[in-house]
Amino acid sequence: MICGVDQAIVERFLILIRDNYPKADRASFFLEEVAGKTHTLVMANLRDVLSHLATTLSSDTRPEDWEAQLASAEEHFRRAIQEPYAIALGNLREKFGAVHAEYEKAYPGINKLKQSGLFVTAPDNEELQTKLRKIAKLASEGRSAKRRNRIDAEWDAGVASYVEAYDQLELLTKSLSSHLQEHRTLKDGGQGKVWGIVGIVLAIIFFFVSTVLVLSPTFTAKAQAILGISAGAH
Repeated sequence: MICGVDQAIVERFLILIRDNYPKADRASFFLEEVAGKTHTLVMANLRDVLSHLATTLSSDTRPEDWEAQLASAEEHFRRAIQEPYAIALGNLREKFGAVHAEYEKAYPGINKLKQSGLFVTAPDNEELQTKLRKIAKLASEGRSAKRRNRIDAEWDAGVASYVEAYDQLELLTKSLSSHLQEHRTLKDGGQGKVWGIVGIVLAIIFFFVSTVLVLSPTFTAKAQAILGISAGAH
């Protein structure tokens, strides 16, 4: 017995913490540092794990309730590990939705420029749908693992699927964003060229007229007459 509790129960609690705390720590890091979203979910669940351990070690807890406390602690570990990845993926999906909508509007113009050798890696709708179906499949595998009542190899594989879904969606979001930025730059550059040409033409006309006025007194006098300017007026 340890603290009045069956040694086997205490050992199982310690093994649970030993094997799963690092996973929860990585999940928390991923959510905050990689996905950039602060959440108290992990800390709250780890606090509940300790709460169940303390309840188990309490002299007021009946021996027949020890297994239930251990099972509840494992459930909180599952939440601490799995849910941060689900939250991160959901947050990224919102960001991707906005980028995807903008890309669909810009794609007709992008597609035209493909003929000139630009945007050769810009995906069309069929390519996008293929990538999105693969991401959805990975996310579905993650959700399926969540329904398992124990942490095992299959459950770990489901968590890994969530991470892979996030990574692939992040790459796709960055790819579309990059193509959109390049397309905006080309559009802005094209408008700049048009105004540049207009400016050059106006400058040539101004130079020509100024030169004629200086070199041709007759033309200057006619211009003054047309404009109603007296030669002696100041």
